[in-house]
Amino acid sequence: MNKTVLHAPAIGRRGLMGAGLSALALGADPRRAAAASRVNIECDAGQNELPFRWNAAALETKEGVTPNLVSLPFVGQYEKLVTDLTARSSAYDVLVFPPYFLGDFQALGFLRELDPYFSLLDPRLADYLPVYRDPVIKRAGKTYALMFDGDLLQLSYRTDLFNDPKEKAAFKQKYGQDLAVPATWADFMKVAEFFHRPPHLYGTAFYAARGFCYAWFVNIFAGLGGHWFDAKMNPGIKSAAGYKALSLLVEMKKYAPPNILQIDYPTLNQVFLDGSTAIVVQWDDLPLKCENPKMSKVVGKSGFAPCPQRSYMPYSRVMAVSAFSKNPKDAYKLAAYMQLPEVGITYVYDPECGEDPYRESYLKPSAVKNHLGQPTMSPAAAANYVDAIRGGLKAGYPELSIPGAPRYIDILDLYVNQALAGSLSPKAALDACAGEWAGITEAEGPERVGKAYADWVASFRKVGLAY
Repeated sequence: MNKTVLHAPAIGRRGLMGAGLSALALGADPRRAAAASRVNIECDAGQNELPFRWNAAALETKEGVTPNLVSLPFVGQYEKLVTDLTARSSAYDVLVFPPYFLGDFQALGFLRELDPYFSLLDPRLADYLPVYRDPVIKRAGKTYALMFDGDLLQLSYRTDLFNDPKEKAAFKQKYGQDLAVPATWADFMKVAEFFHRPPHLYGTAFYAARGFCYAWFVNIFAGLGGHWFDAKMNPGIKSAAGYKALSLLVEMKKYAPPNILQIDYPTLNQVFLDGSTAIVVQWDDLPLKCENPKMSKVVGKSGFAPCPQRSYMPYSRVMAVSAFSKNPKDAYKLAAYMQLPEVGITYVYDPECGEDPYRESYLKPSAVKNHLGQPTMSPAAAANYVDAIRGGLKAGYPELSIPGAPRYIDILDLYVNQALAGSLSPKAALDACAGEWAGITEAEGPERVGKAYADWVASFRKVGLAY
């Protein structure tokens, strides 16, 4: 049976529950609010709303718009938006969502093309990092979204352990090679095994809870040369690369904390920040927290690097204008303002909100500051961090973004989780998943989704990403 029940992530990806906020709650001046145009912003509730709050007064003064946050819980965001937009609801003007929704939303007619609005406020797209430009925000050459958050997975590791002469000598004796930041997944497994000394130190940890465990599988799969599909839309996970990648992830459990199946985004942060884990793969906002004394016990003891072989780019966030907005021009102006180079730079390195760089101009150590303009890392740590982001993006592996992507990804997450729980072997899990994927493709229309996939792949090959 074709299982296409949608399951939103069980734990919010950097999202906390919160209530909708009026313009006054955002800190807007009531004397200006009456004259400004109200723009309703759908966003997953919590810390990712903060940049809109921080810029509320400037939006009213400079663009004449009053932001009104319509907060949705992270769990069920996709289903709620599909329900409301199918009903042609005008409750939202600006939609903030991960790009893997975009393929569905554009195909369903939920989004306005933004190019006709560029004359209102130039979004300065030439400064976007190429991997976030055409592959993420455009379809068939037309712009449907603007960036808000650029995500990728990267390594965070304990430099005090890696640089310890005794640890280096012991590693060399055991494995016959130098202890170094792993450049391959085979080397990563050696490092995880070597530093695994429970209960006080674990070799590694990863997101194994239902909701995003698929991303840690895809991160390895990408590095082993895996493809989402082949040219005929046969699932690429049903392959030697897929079986090996999931087998490695299952093996990685041996070097992780015993509660690994409950580890989600905040828990994964915590097991590194509390000093109990030697090396982790995590989203690229963890380093900002590592260097924050209020959050971290490993300040000055952390290094950052691209993932072995390739760095997967799961999630991210974009801003789009609803096709059913009654105020599309002002909605566009709000979204365009929020991603201007001089505005985005104030929040993409702030440890409080979790947004990440998406413009070339952001990738400089001197830019690593919070929204108040205060440095959030030492110069050396900032240089290491920015280099790690840049290195990861050179071999970035984009999140699937075609019609049906939320369903493909949810089913993959389900079966990866079952393999991690031990209820299915890696091969059985991926074979079953591939069968479900074939059903989704058939339901979407093989020719239609195949063309969308080919066009999407061509868009990131065009910007220099191998696939």
